[in-house]
Amino acid sequence: MLNADALKQLTQLKTEIRSSKEFAEGRVRGSSGKFGFVVLDDGREAFLPPAEMDRVFPGDRVRISLTEEEQGKLTAELDQLIESSLTYLVGQYIQRGQGHFIQPSEPGLSRWIFLPPKARGKAQPGEFIACSINRHPFKDGKSQAKVECVIGKPDMAGIEHAFIVAQHRLPNQFSLAALEQAEAIPAKLEALCAERKDLSDLGFVTIDAETTRDMDDALAVTAADNGWNLHIAVADPSSLIEPGSPLDKEARQRANSVYLTGETLPMLPANLCENSFSLLAGELRPALVLHIAIGSDGALNGCEYEFAAIRSQHKLSYNQVARFIEGDDSAVPADQQQSLRLLDALSKARTSYRAGHSLMMEDRPDYELILNDQRKIERIEKQERTAAQRMVEEAMLATNICAGEKLAELGAGCFSIHLGFRDERMAEIRALLKDALPEYAEQDLHQLDVYLKLVKHLEGHADAEMKNVLAVLKRMLRPGELSNKAAPHLGLGLAHYATVTSPIRKFNDLHNHRALRAAQAGSELPSLNDEQGEALQQSVATGRQADRALQQWLYCQYLEGKVGETFTGKITLVNGAGIGVRLEENGINGFVRFNGKKNPFEFDGKRLRITRGDERFQLDQEVQVKVGAVDTDKRRIALELVTDTPDQSQVDAAPEQADHTAE
Repeated sequence: MLNADALKQLTQLKTEIRSSKEFAEGRVRGSSGKFGFVVLDDGREAFLPPAEMDRVFPGDRVRISLTEEEQGKLTAELDQLIESSLTYLVGQYIQRGQGHFIQPSEPGLSRWIFLPPKARGKAQPGEFIACSINRHPFKDGKSQAKVECVIGKPDMAGIEHAFIVAQHRLPNQFSLAALEQAEAIPAKLEALCAERKDLSDLGFVTIDAETTRDMDDALAVTAADNGWNLHIAVADPSSLIEPGSPLDKEARQRANSVYLTGETLPMLPANLCENSFSLLAGELRPALVLHIAIGSDGALNGCEYEFAAIRSQHKLSYNQVARFIEGDDSAVPADQQQSLRLLDALSKARTSYRAGHSLMMEDRPDYELILNDQRKIERIEKQERTAAQRMVEEAMLATNICAGEKLAELGAGCFSIHLGFRDERMAEIRALLKDALPEYAEQDLHQLDVYLKLVKHLEGHADAEMKNVLAVLKRMLRPGELSNKAAPHLGLGLAHYATVTSPIRKFNDLHNHRALRAAQAGSELPSLNDEQGEALQQSVATGRQADRALQQWLYCQYLEGKVGETFTGKITLVNGAGIGVRLEENGINGFVRFNGKKNPFEFDGKRLRITRGDERFQLDQEVQVKVGAVDTDKRRIALELVTDTPDQSQVDAAPEQADHTAE
């Protein structure tokens, strides 16, 4: 038994040891194995051994002590749990002997979590379940969860959709108050339209996919002395959905309609999206109407707007309009032919103008996923974009450009912005430009005019090396985002851009309608604070993540029966582990991993290319690949190059590529 002096000495020794350690704070990052990492606030990364990783969850904020190992590598030892944000997860109910667990789908969480007897509810082993965390493992490495609901059995039709909705906690039910408000709206439409100017004589039509029911824009074109007048009528829910009302709160929470493969989670109840506010042919509807003067050179020469009423004359499909443009006059009604010819000429002028003054979006094909009765992919149809889709796209772009400029003048609205290159990649970008285009290396690449000039310069080059530089730079761009402050959209090469053309599908469009209406009435302009804007952006991002996750799951199931089949693909990703490839036939992404140790590939991080002897792989390069293996549980697709290369190991997709293969 230690005496008082010995205890005092031991306490002092512990204090001295503790004071000699380096402590830091950071967030836990999981891995595909039992170990993990702590990403420190100063940017460093420390290894978290399996025994320590058992005590935390991915995303936990922790205080750690650091030990420097060989070659400067850091190892972390947990000291304090500061906060844990993981309170909910989904996965599969697993029973092993007497033990009952949830096998989580949470990225980086590769262990099972215990389900105590009283926490299992009516869930049965094998079912997919949603759980709350009711015991954190920090103290002793033992975590527990409680079943909140059963998602379904693995063989249930559409289980993938139900699982993804639960995993991302997407709202799929409206409150009773919101439904009651929605039921009262149809009775108000006639009186609202009667108060407004009827602009139906302009000859509006909707042009959408044949199956579209939530039609939120219609258009008409008339000739002008030196160009055209483009008239865009947009559904107007803002006049009947008051800020702060139950429907407004529901729409704000959802942020937009989420279009999952084979299923839509609408921002507003279906009776509003598909009926009351939808610009149905022959029905009088309230609308925001923008009148845009467009010169014969494609320049936007002015825009006025008003809140009016319109009656769409026809619902036309993209296929009908495309056939008409290709010469089949019988494809569309006679009373629309002149307007559509004007729209065709207008869109070509706008395309030419934008090609010279801003930036063009990449013209990629669309892929339609046809599902069977089990809501799994039966086939994938590649669809090249038609002339009709390009015509409508130009009209919508012109409308949103004008709206962006108007809202920027007002100092209100929700803007779609793109700030160009990622700040954390600027050193790499400048190093690349120093070699390829030194005159740009030290310029402010976040400025619209500089960025536009750089991209235009690279787009105009026929040299293959310059094409590669452009491809590399595009992989270092930020994603677009929503902002309550006007800022450029560098991706489109525009000073301002704000969407107003989908207010029954997107909350930011609904908000922008309210701003325009308030400005016209001379009343106080509505605003979004930073917190509201960030919440809106996060909801939009969550919906996109959910759709990518669902598609990746369905893609894996689809390719399980195609192992060994060969496809043409294009390289979309290059890193030290291998290449990501998008298959041209169906748009599916997979990963080819290079593992040759005897004759390894050399990775050029600056140019994003891998070489070995005469072999070279770089972005946008066409390659022949075959499906090597599919891991549906981990949602990974491993591809193999169709090549004579002997030292390449075709194995499962690298763990670090999970995010890429879901894109």
